[in-house]
Amino acid sequence: MSMADAKQEYALALRQAKKQYRARVNQGKSPYLAVLDDILENTAIATQENLGLVSIPMQSIAGTKTGGRHTAFSSGFLPLLQPDSEFASKWCNLYCAHLNEGIQSPIKAYEFMNRFYVEEGNKRVSVLNYCQAASVKAEVIRLVPPLTDNPETRIYYEFMDFYRLSKVNYIYFSREGSFTQLQTALCKGAQERWTDDDRSNFFYFYTMFQREFMALGGDQLKLTTGDAILVYLSLHRYSDALQQTPAQLSQNLKKLWQEVEILAHHKTVQVSLKPSKPAAQPLLQSLFPILQPRQAPLKVVFVLDRSSNVSAWAAAHILGQKSLDEAFPGQVVTSSIEDVECGLYDEAEIEGAARGGADVIFATSSEMMPACLKVAARHPNVKILNCSLNQPHPLVRTYSCRSYEAKYLMGILAGILTQGSDVGYVANYPLYGVCAAINAFARGLQAVRPEAKVILRWQCSPSGQPLDFSDRSDITVFSARDQKTPNHGQGHYHGLCRRKEDGSLEELAVPIWHWGNMYQHIIRSILGGTWDSDGGDSFRGVSYWWGMSSGAVELHYGDNIPDGTHRLLDLIADHICNNEYDPFTGTVITQSGRLVKDADSTFTPEDLIHMNWLNENVVGEIPILDDPPMEWRTLMEQQGIYPDSEDTL
Repeated sequence: MSMADAKQEYALALRQAKKQYRARVNQGKSPYLAVLDDILENTAIATQENLGLVSIPMQSIAGTKTGGRHTAFSSGFLPLLQPDSEFASKWCNLYCAHLNEGIQSPIKAYEFMNRFYVEEGNKRVSVLNYCQAASVKAEVIRLVPPLTDNPETRIYYEFMDFYRLSKVNYIYFSREGSFTQLQTALCKGAQERWTDDDRSNFFYFYTMFQREFMALGGDQLKLTTGDAILVYLSLHRYSDALQQTPAQLSQNLKKLWQEVEILAHHKTVQVSLKPSKPAAQPLLQSLFPILQPRQAPLKVVFVLDRSSNVSAWAAAHILGQKSLDEAFPGQVVTSSIEDVECGLYDEAEIEGAARGGADVIFATSSEMMPACLKVAARHPNVKILNCSLNQPHPLVRTYSCRSYEAKYLMGILAGILTQGSDVGYVANYPLYGVCAAINAFARGLQAVRPEAKVILRWQCSPSGQPLDFSDRSDITVFSARDQKTPNHGQGHYHGLCRRKEDGSLEELAVPIWHWGNMYQHIIRSILGGTWDSDGGDSFRGVSYWWGMSSGAVELHYGDNIPDGTHRLLDLIADHICNNEYDPFTGTVITQSGRLVKDADSTFTPEDLIHMNWLNENVVGEIPILDDPPMEWRTLMEQQGIYPDSEDTL
């Protein structure tokens, strides 16, 4: 490479730099490199870490450490000074050196919030950037800001934990919890360190994925490549992805593009709190049903992860299936596939149902969501629903029962019947909607016993505390696990229980989940033409979260409830079902004394689903499950909540 050739390249680089300059000015942005010293002028630094020699991605280099030379470069690190300047001459010398033997000397840089700022070696970075190098070696010092509640800072702290395990700095996310999800997607333990082979394999996959992601328009989305990778790996095993060709990966990504786009639009889920009204029939068809066109029966398939012979959960859904046969004779044909192992055979079974002519598929386990999404992408004309809550997938709708209204009534009943000052409550796992149920119960208790406390225990906790509160003689009434199906007990106590003098337990009130009512409403919306008007669009999923007003949830009372108490609870239930009363009416205060709702405002469905705090009269805390049992891991990853940092006791 001659100096004359290098000068020609400098002229081309200068032309690109001026183009970048004009574009930034037209956007009202600074046309020069960012200066770290200016960024940190009003920012505290908690600690510094010497990272040593690091390979840093060119795309992560944001500017310079000091302002001395920042106007010599465009925002894209291309040269802005004239070709006859000493600066241009040095740039050309470096360009020749790079092409002839390569730039060997590492630069010096500072890292702040996973962006790099050059202290020594700006012209080397400029030459490498012009030559489209992927990375540069650098001696790096990390500047760590204090941990705050700012989401960007919390994500950065998660990145630092991830970096200590992986030494990978080129992937980043825009949402909290994503680095942990990536570890899981790569089949690595929460604290498992990466090997050299791990890094090599992932770099190959990341590079291939980023190229295909950008080719499909990823640079036009307000997402990181990492965000899109998590969507992809939620449906395709990492081990399989490593074996895919770029063409195969691109084809798979095209099928999931709608799922990727939804992240960028932040239109997550349209929550349906009650069934839609049936569409009105034309007058002639209502008077003369024979005039209606004859249609083939709707083929509905249920896919269950357990056997209805041993599982109350599966039995409840089979009852729901039978209710469809009874409610829509001649209009619906149903079948079920039981005992399907999630993660191994669920995709094949759901795919088989779709290929076999199913019009509607109900997958009754949230762990089947990845399989549902894969099949839905291949069969857009099949309506696939997954029994889970609030998962933002427009290709697959979700459905679940809303129990907090019934829990509110149980809290009132507990306050009326308890002989002590405290009442117990057993929750299973910290999932979407669970805190709303706990807090509604607590507010029901509070309504009749303002000074009473709810003693909270978790079924998933390793504390060893008895879940029947037999260690607390002062607690005679407690809310136990829910019975989710009528006439299918398993020999356990359910719902609101009272300890009798002989130590035995009696059930006072049990919430029943009538899946059949929910299934009937959903099928009726399909047959009646209101399915498409339920709120879904290309960037938003639909989640059916139905409660007492729809008949999806019913509260059954024991024989020992006083008549007056029973009538009072029925009256309150009627007001709730008619939207005349809300369990969260009035001011709502958390354990820490924080006001989360005043008397004049209301909680949105999203507020209720994502509640991650506890009411002021609850004694206990939300557990942080870093390593849940295997059978709960997928559920926690998809629907787990984490306590609000302001209310962690």
